[in-house]
Amino acid sequence: MCVRIWPIFGKTALKQLFLITLLSLTLYSYAGAQTQQKVYKNLALEGGGIRGIAYGGALAELERRGQLQSIERIAGTSAGAIQACLLAMGYTPQQITEITFKTPIQKFADGRFLFVGGIARMSSRYGWYRGEKFTQWLSDLIAQKTGNPNLTFAELHALAGKNGYRDLYITGTNLSRQRSEIFCHETFPHMKVKDAVRISMSVPMFFQAVFMDSTGQVFPKPLPNNGTDVLVDGGLLMNFPLMVFDHPTYFSAAGATAPEGKSRFINPETIGIRLDYDAQIAYDLERKGLAPNPINGFADYITGFYRIIIENLNRHELTPADWDRTVSVSTAGYGPKIKRLSEKDKETLLESGRMGMLQFFAGCE
Repeated sequence: MCVRIWPIFGKTALKQLFLITLLSLTLYSYAGAQTQQKVYKNLALEGGGIRGIAYGGALAELERRGQLQSIERIAGTSAGAIQACLLAMGYTPQQITEITFKTPIQKFADGRFLFVGGIARMSSRYGWYRGEKFTQWLSDLIAQKTGNPNLTFAELHALAGKNGYRDLYITGTNLSRQRSEIFCHETFPHMKVKDAVRISMSVPMFFQAVFMDSTGQVFPKPLPNNGTDVLVDGGLLMNFPLMVFDHPTYFSAAGATAPEGKSRFINPETIGIRLDYDAQIAYDLERKGLAPNPINGFADYITGFYRIIIENLNRHELTPADWDRTVSVSTAGYGPKIKRLSEKDKETLLESGRMGMLQFFAGCE
């Protein structure tokens, strides 16, 4: 029997059969690895000023790995809120990169009679620049995807899950009530998405504050009798909104419950992306806290002052489990200040985002 089978296949045919079998096993192993790949449902983007351009590279890498498609909810603060909004509207990472590359960010520093007008706005609206050009810019981008520049969170929620739309969660700081606010379809369903993002990116005293009532409606100036709250940049109290989804509601596993006591639910389906300088990322890898900040001038002094207050405030609740679901992207030496960047600068930040995501997954394997 064996003698008769051998001539039927021949040596060449057997080699081909061996290669086919080997290829099948390889593909089977790869498919098995893919099915075991961790699935993320929630994404959080930290604030970081002009350096948020790096998110385009990080998101593109997340998409390349097949991990972006499963994202259902996105939270963002400040610059991260802008990117989160575009992603929630169905823009792809490539489209977001094209938008950020061609948009002259400095045009958002708007306002008539710059010096005299700036002083007047500072005293009555608590900010030098109006921020109106930013709101119009974002309105146009929202309209391009939805046909409605005044899209509300409730309307976005109705679209979520179709054609790339996702639920959006934006953070803001309520100075009147001394607390963080999370704007979404659950908390402010009738609020316009563009107004929430405008709040989140409102750097105190740089942009005018936003005046909002209890329903999320925004007004050009404060209403009498304290009818409106004063809101500014979400980064003051929640620059990295990683914990927004730390509740069983946002976890797909059936039967999940919140822990008792002071411990909180850590959602394993959440991935966060944050920006930091290289020395701090190295410290974070070893859980050493804040990196030293050598001071050789006034600029260094201000940087050190900011980091020790804001960074401590935004880091004090982060646990080892939080760092394990956090992608740290190098700022490549760039500061958060709004300024003109060259194409080379933008490409550097974009590549930094991609490398940060690659390093994160390399550490997971």
